[in-house]
Amino acid sequence: MAETRESDDRTAAPGSAPGSDTQVELLGFMLADEHYALDILEIKEIVRLHAITPVPRTPPWIKGIVTLRGVIVPIFDLRGRLGLAEIEHGPETRIVIVYRGEEFAGLIVDRITQVMRLPVESIEPPPQTIGQVEAEYLRGVARFRDQLVILLNLARVVEAVP
Repeated sequence: MAETRESDDRTAAPGSAPGSDTQVELLGFMLADEHYALDILEIKEIVRLHAITPVPRTPPWIKGIVTLRGVIVPIFDLRGRLGLAEIEHGPETRIVIVYRGEEFAGLIVDRITQVMRLPVESIEPPPQTIGQVEAEYLRGVARFRDQLVILLNLARVVEAVP
């Protein structure tokens, strides 16, 4: 049976504990030599890449489905979804299982880097010079240890329509 989140009613900053609006916790990962991150509260677990069953007539960035402890999970190729070149998956490739409403989705990433704690005020909106279509997948940009980290808008990334 699928787990459900206790509450989606969060008034604090994403990734922060209730009552604390100064820090955000993010899971960092790599795609095409760039640093990306997701709010840690949006993540159920991280699993190794394993066999994915293709589903006919789906967009090319939906690689198929897997069964995770009896639950069917659609798998998104995050590189494809963001318009990045496909690569051969390696030993560090992982599937990040995320909450998608009452269901789950899996995102294929090149490798996991770290969990980051950042001040909420350090997250800036995406630059306006980025095209509107590309910007809709971004939630913000932040610096972590002299690296630029792109925060993804998970709700838009896991939508099934282009």
